Amino acid sequence: MNIKQLNQLPITDFLSKIGIQPSYKRGESQWYVSPIREPEHSPSFKVNTAINRWYDYALMQGGKLFDLAERLYPIQDASSLVEKLNSLFLFEQQNQDLSLAAKHIWQIVTDKRINAPAITINEIKPLGNNPAITSYLESRGIPLNIARPYCKEVYYQLDDRQYFAAGSENRSGGYELRNPYFKGSSSPKDITHIENGGKSICVVEGFMDFLSLLTLQKSLHSIRSDFLLLNSVSLADRSLAILEGYQNVFLYLDHDNAGRKTQEKYQSAGLKTVDASVIYKQYKDLNDYLVSQKSGQKEVKQRQEYKKSQGLGL
Repeated sequence: MNIKQLNQLPITDFLSKIGIQPSYKRGESQWYVSPIREPEHSPSFKVNTAINRWYDYALMQGGKLFDLAERLYPIQDASSLVEKLNSLFLFEQQNQDLSLAAKHIWQIVTDKRINAPAITINEIKPLGNNPAITSYLESRGIPLNIARPYCKEVYYQLDDRQYFAAGSENRSGGYELRNPYFKGSSSPKDITHIENGGKSICVVEGFMDFLSLLTLQKSLHSIRSDFLLLNSVSLADRSLAILEGYQNVFLYLDHDNAGRKTQEKYQSAGLKTVDASVIYKQYKDLNDYLVSQKSGQKEVKQRQEYKKSQGLGL
């Protein structure tokens, strides 16, 4: 997309993708704490959704989406900023294609007529290059510094189409792939064993739960153990030989039938398991719990700022 096309995209969507949410909405206007100035106590940055324009009342300036992007990302080269914004919005462009591809694969698997098309990895990059991938991880409550040692930006191909995702490598060299519209993996599919010299091990179903556990470390009084990522509960049998060597096996499994059956499998195998899922007993999985915690903290902060602004008579 060029600058003209980018300016046609909703400014509110752009702000949401980079983690900025409105303080309140009133009719066609959405009000924000200004993202282009020093932190303020009361929202004075408005987006008019009817005409898709922003205006900062303190600066008495406004404009279109690209004008706002230039203030948020002081990049001298306009072409570099266009490329950055295209990367940010590319997930939306992928949505329809990925949905169709997923249906196509499901039809192939269901009919069992031919083998499903394989995912081909074209390029692996360190996290932090693609703002869309960074934004996706942040939307799941995962800070970049937590994810960077364990995840990569994976650029892959499905049939003749190109996509990208956050990817975590398993012990056989395959990648688990996640973006807002796709959950899959490249071959070979396998478990992931992360060794830190611990006598205990934490078992999670996937790398999003693993990264969530690392993010929650402080509130969980720090976790000093090894980790095992199943990457699919159907691979639980592959983990048995590994888990037998640990004094304690802490299970952070999903609260669903598959998670319960996996826990029963481990207990039947004689492993010394501890059901650690009680920490998030009201949530489906660890990541749901993490996202809820982040949302709660943000709401508390917004209420505190709102009360403070009322106290100052603003």
